[in-house]
Amino acid sequence: MNQFVKQYLADHYDDYVKDLETLTNIDSGNGDREGTEAANKFVASKMEALGATTEFRYNDRACHLISRLQGKGKYTILLVAHVDTVFKKGEAARRPFRVDENNYAWGPGVGDDKATVVEVIYGLQALAAAGFDNFKEIIYYTNGEEEGGSKTAEGIVAELSQQSDFAIIMDVARPNWGIVTQRKGNAKYRIDVKGIGGHHGNASQECANAIHQLAYTITELHKLASPMPGNPADFTAEALKARGIVDAGQFIPQNTVNVGVIGSSNDKISVIPGDAFCEVNIRCFTIEEQQRLDAAVKALADKIVIPGTTVTVTGGIVTGPMQKTAQAQKMVDVYKRIVKEEFGGEVSEWVAGGLTDGNRTAKFVPTLDALGVENYDEHTDHESVDLNTAVPRTAAFALTLAELAEVF
Repeated sequence: MNQFVKQYLADHYDDYVKDLETLTNIDSGNGDREGTEAANKFVASKMEALGATTEFRYNDRACHLISRLQGKGKYTILLVAHVDTVFKKGEAARRPFRVDENNYAWGPGVGDDKATVVEVIYGLQALAAAGFDNFKEIIYYTNGEEEGGSKTAEGIVAELSQQSDFAIIMDVARPNWGIVTQRKGNAKYRIDVKGIGGHHGNASQECANAIHQLAYTITELHKLASPMPGNPADFTAEALKARGIVDAGQFIPQNTVNVGVIGSSNDKISVIPGDAFCEVNIRCFTIEEQQRLDAAVKALADKIVIPGTTVTVTGGIVTGPMQKTAQAQKMVDVYKRIVKEEFGGEVSEWVAGGLTDGNRTAKFVPTLDALGVENYDEHTDHESVDLNTAVPRTAAFALTLAELAEVF
């Protein structure tokens, strides 16, 4: 079957590119319900041609699609990709799909995540043509709100994960056969400080400066972070390349704390502020560490150094990390072996500080992430996808899915 799948995909490469052009030229920005519906209707037509049943779900910002293929095997497999982009309506007309002399494709969302959305379709077509049906069900969810997230999308992922035995997240791939095997979890907090405001010159003795207390609290917050590896200038993509270092996320600190927003209703330096606040994002790689940090942040409400102030902490853990469990490692090992045997490639395992739906599926089932076509500079106006990787990446995905359906 392996050779058949590889040949099928090579023979249908031109069709893949045509479908990618069609999908890329559909504006489907995050928050564009009409655009995500158009994109998902295109996906639905392809999946229905494979014999899948399709279900559309809507909220006021997006269209989501759930496609289901029935087989004769043992396991239910969840595949997740997304049709929304970060670009506004009109971007596809301004910057339509094109392929350059190096066989790189360009266009809004071409790599994140449309090349991969189409990759799944062709991988499933190749398996179907090979007669593969050794699965109980394949569920293909094309998220309409991945870029911004939503309760709708999170609910669908949780629902489908609990119907599945394992998940493959078809998001953007890392270069040179790179995949992502660990992702940080995400927690968000707001810290409000209530003080006693008044005139700086005449009433300092009867006031309590909320900003002074907030400054102390922020200092304590940053004690929870792991040390940075050094001078930021030494860790840019250009600097690492110049030093001959292949970046696989290995320099990302274990725990990061970002106070991204601070404020107060006071706007006069002659007035002692009676209120202040900050908003904080904390990320780490393990559930245990996430829980420890959550408790430490909430304990800051009791650490008062400015008499007369009170500190209130709200928020908490939003999304858990994607950890590399023993079962997830089994999935990684299958993919690595297939890539080596079929393409002579060496898979590099990346860690990432950013989130995908893999964080959400991993809460329920073993998850393999970033099996998409390789792309560069996503979320920019010079985003591109390396079409030279389309056939091998699609074949590796399809063959991994087929083997996992037997040995998982």
